[in-house]
Amino acid sequence: MSVAATGANGWCGRPTAADAGGDGVRSRDDAAGSRRRGLWLAAVAVACGAMHAAAADGVRVERADGAFVEGELRGIDADGVALDVDGAPQRLAIADVRVVERVPAGTPAGMAALRATLVDGGWIEGTDLAWDGATVRLERPDGAVEIPAERVRTVAWRRADDPADAAPGAAWSATLPESGSGDLIVVASADGQEMVECAVKGVSAEAVTIVLDEETIPVKRAKVIGIHWLRPAAEAPGGISVGLSGGDLRARRVEWGTDGVVLDGGLRLPAAAVTRLDWSTGRSLALATTAPERVDVEPWFGGLSGVPGLAAALGPRVLPAGEGMPRGGLLVRPRTTAVWRIPPESRRFRAAISTAADARPGAAAVLVVAIDGREVERRRLEAGPDGPDGLPAEALDVDVAGGRRLSVTIDFGAATDPGCAVRLAGPVIEQ
Repeated sequence: MSVAATGANGWCGRPTAADAGGDGVRSRDDAAGSRRRGLWLAAVAVACGAMHAAAADGVRVERADGAFVEGELRGIDADGVALDVDGAPQRLAIADVRVVERVPAGTPAGMAALRATLVDGGWIEGTDLAWDGATVRLERPDGAVEIPAERVRTVAWRRADDPADAAPGAAWSATLPESGSGDLIVVASADGQEMVECAVKGVSAEAVTIVLDEETIPVKRAKVIGIHWLRPAAEAPGGISVGLSGGDLRARRVEWGTDGVVLDGGLRLPAAAVTRLDWSTGRSLALATTAPERVDVEPWFGGLSGVPGLAAALGPRVLPAGEGMPRGGLLVRPRTTAVWRIPPESRRFRAAISTAADARPGAAAVLVVAIDGREVERRRLEAGPDGPDGLPAEALDVDVAGGRRLSVTIDFGAATDPGCAVRLAGPVIEQ
């Protein structure tokens, strides 16, 4: 196998004759230098191989316009995503990227020995953990994770009697006090567990070092089943969702390079651990989970519209996430108008629309979308002769740039017909 070296231009290539010693004749005096040079070249070969492996991740990119691009990932920075698509370089601006997903998605990490939970609610699992200084190092089968110590709130080790479907430490985490004056370690005892308030100073393979009553005490690691650090309240989690095999994190900035993945300039992950990066999480307002600014309901039996509570009961109903609706949705009956405030810098309103599952055959409804009172979209939706089954949902994609308020009205299909409810799957306003 040939040995690769890095030349002045930074690319990996074969060693030159000069690298081998000019005319290939080695004297006894330069033997040691040649051995050192050989070790250096071997190290560079390994580094170049790692660079190539890190840079050749197959990914599928969902763009903001709904199109998909597949290729080999070459890097991600604050401005864009670099790809090789069919051998040609391509760069997508971050503003035009919704999701980057590994292809294939990767294998889940499986049952882990421990779980670290961060101050913003993110979590990641691993096989071992050590802390001495500013960085917590978490070992995983796909590589080591380095986390700034101030971002770690809780570490829980899995016990032999923990339920297989429960997170490590789920039982004792639920009993943590709401406030305290120091860190806590959770120690296994004959009665189950004991929480000790102290100051945690370090974690190694052998011990958890604590300070209690001004005395430094090493506690055997085998006895410790959990650590909970006293940390200040976290800021709101970042808008980029980072999916992992055995973890779920949030970030404000993602960098993907030859050394792996870096979140917010401090948390370092092996590239193999990351399965999905979703920018749309922080750029979208999910209408299914956002209360409208105003709702007006005029039921078919209008004479009863003044009955207290009736209009609210007939207002938009939230549909939970499920098959065909990974983001959940809304069920809206005619005649209803719901108004939401549009966040600054928003660009699109998107949803998949269809008649409700219980619509009677031939029933119809009219959907009207308006921006600041100006109608921009009108659709008539009809259930088929056998009801809505088999009718595909229609894509709704409306430009909301510059608007302040979005109104969605579901009206009766005809003046003499009560019509049917309409389902809006995954309704979001996206930046």
